[in-house]
Amino acid sequence: MSCRLGNCVFKTGCNEQIDATIKLPRENRSCIFGTVLDAAGLPVADAVVKLLQVVDKCEFPVPLTHTFTDDNGQFLLGPLCPNTTYMLKIFSDNTQIVQKCLKVSCFKGSCINVNTVSNDSGNQGCGC
Repeated sequence: MSCRLGNCVFKTGCNEQIDATIKLPRENRSCIFGTVLDAAGLPVADAVVKLLQVVDKCEFPVPLTHTFTDDNGQFLLGPLCPNTTYMLKIFSDNTQIVQKCLKVSCFKGSCINVNTVSNDSGNQGCGC
């Protein structure tokens, strides 16, 4: 999965080569990397890929987040919680891209799920 699992800080001197070995902690979360193709098998750029969490036996999927495909039709979503059922919805026809300025607040959480997106009031004061 592609995310920051750790970090380190160092300062270089003059004419130094730094040989580093980095041991990452165990990662139990997952991600989904996929490609959206059209009926002819060609990649679909700028398709909307929406991630939903399946609750109540799929009667009420809960929207969590979304992303857009790149020029190669590829997308990445995560981190996803272990042992959780998700659904993807893909929208590609007649998608209009609109630029908007948005005021955002940060979220300091461990993974994307219903509990992390349903309460925006807990996103204040997290140091971003």
